[in-house]
Amino acid sequence: MLPVASVVGAASVAGAAAASVVALPAVLSVGGATLVAVAVEASVDGTVYLLERASDGARVSIRVSGQVAQGASMVAGTAVTVSVIGTGVVLSVAGDVLAFIPNAVGRALLHHERLT
Repeated sequence: MLPVASVVGAASVAGAAAASVVALPAVLSVGGATLVAVAVEASVDGTVYLLERASDGARVSIRVSGQVAQGASMVAGTAVTVSVIGTGVVLSVAGDVLAFIPNAVGRALLHHERLT
């Protein structure tokens, strides 16, 4: 199962932060883009990654909840690859999936159901 992440916020070169993220930020909408981890903050609730696109300095914060973030350890300076698929965006580090960020189609397909 892919670790599902949420976008905490995005900032442009000018530094204007997005108050609430409804759609994927532009920094995550280009397939094949490479981002660099600027900061990694781990806590009991999960891990927050601050990623920056080297070409223009655009930044985005990604939160991966709970223990799912433990599988992919990462430090500042690590290159993160963006892959855009039909249901969202896959962020990967050295071929290992760091997170999946669903778009509207992906969110519609995600559900939790108790099986008895």
